[in-house]
Amino acid sequence: MIRRQVPSGQSMVEFALIFPLIILLLMGLFDIGRAILYYATLNTAVREGTRLAIIQPDCDYRSDPGECDGAYLESYPLDCAGAVSTANVKICNEIAAKFFGIGDLSTSAITIDHTVSATDDPEISIDIDYEYEPIMPVFTFFTQVLKIMDNITINVNSHMLIVPIALP
Repeated sequence: MIRRQVPSGQSMVEFALIFPLIILLLMGLFDIGRAILYYATLNTAVREGTRLAIIQPDCDYRSDPGECDGAYLESYPLDCAGAVSTANVKICNEIAAKFFGIGDLSTSAITIDHTVSATDDPEISIDIDYEYEPIMPVFTFFTQVLKIMDNITINVNSHMLIVPIALP
C-alpha cells in the first residue's frame, strides 16, 4: 500500500514565526546603514567647516572687519546659533551646506572653539552633537515609550591649526 502524505502546515507556521524576525533584522540593518551615512556626512561637513575656518582672515572675527582693529565679536566656545561675526557665520553656513539637507541640523549643537595647542599654535576645533532618530519602530518604542534608551547621539569633531596667513 502506498501511503499518502497530507500537508500539515508546519512550514507555514515556521515561516509565520521567523518572518517578523527577518523583517526586524533587515530594518535594523537599514537603520544602521542610515546612521553610518549620517556619521560620514557629518564628518565631511565638520572637516569642510574646519578647513574654511583655518583660512578665514582674523579680521572677519572682529566687529569692524574692514579695519581689522575692532574687538572680537564672540567669546569661545561658541554655538552656531549665537554666531555673529562674518567668519563664524560663514563656517556655520558651510557646515549646513555640506550636510546636504539629509537631516535637521537646527536641533544639533555645533560648537566652534579657538584654542592654543601644546606648541603655542592657534587652532580651531568644531564639534557637532547630532540627535539621530532611527526610523525602526523598535528603537522608537524603546526610546520614546519605554524610556529605556536615550536618543542616539552622533558626535563628530575636527581640530586643525590656523594657518599663519590668516593671522594678523
